Amino acid sequence: AIRIKKTPSITNTSQPHSHSNTMRLSPLIFAATATAVTATKPHLRTVEVEPESKSSAHQDHSSASSSSSVSSPRTLQSSCLPSATYLGCYANKNSDRALPLEAFGPKSRGHTAQECQAGCLSRGYTVFAREFKGQCFCGNGSDYAKHGVAMGCDCCGDNVGASRFCAWEAGASAPGCDGSGSDHSAYLGCYANRKNDRALPVQVPGKGHTVMECEQACEAMGMSRFAREWKGQCFCGNESHDYTKHGGETGCDCCGDNVGGNKMCVYVNGNMNR
Repeated sequence: AIRIKKTPSITNTSQPHSHSNTMRLSPLIFAATATAVTATKPHLRTVEVEPESKSSAHQDHSSASSSSSVSSPRTLQSSCLPSATYLGCYANKNSDRALPLEAFGPKSRGHTAQECQAGCLSRGYTVFAREFKGQCFCGNGSDYAKHGVAMGCDCCGDNVGASRFCAWEAGASAPGCDGSGSDHSAYLGCYANRKNDRALPVQVPGKGHTVMECEQACEAMGMSRFAREWKGQCFCGNESHDYTKHGGETGCDCCGDNVGGNKMCVYVNGNMNR
């Protein structure tokens, strides 16, 4: 006969005990886990919000990038020369200039965009360009693009860039006028002026002068730059006088009864090659 020996096996007794312990520990583990999950839920929610925050940060970064484009050539050009149409940044060659005339003589440098504009307009050219360290070139038509588009122009900086230029086209209408207000002169823009430090030094006596009358009075004195201010005051000057010295202005009514206080509409006389 086979004798079956019943022994209280440690294994058998420990198994249920172990199992029992496992069963008893499981709720604790689950509770701890649940507590941990619950405790981390706010953190998880925070993490879930992060993409939105990152998106906002990205938007802020985009806005910052967008605002940093103020220093880009295209924006610089509009801030320093509001009265002309920006045509772009183009390549140029020393041996084959895209625009034929150098406004102030060969290799003359240090000219601002405003000076280039006025210098070319006074010589009968409507397209003008600023290159390198302030060289000015003049022309007409679309020849400015003959060597193709370039990149990296700093249109209003001290150095535009080598073998490249910023091109503009002049001929903007003067605010409040039909065209520029004159058949012969081109509008250069609306600029600030000061009573104790006139940007254009010679004043025509009296008030109530029209654009044409101001043009004629200054031309008679041999001056190619003129400005109409306030209730028809008229001021004259030449290339050596910086009409931009007090900065740009807005709100000029160039042909109205009142141009505006301490602001003036500036022109260059196309009849005079000065």
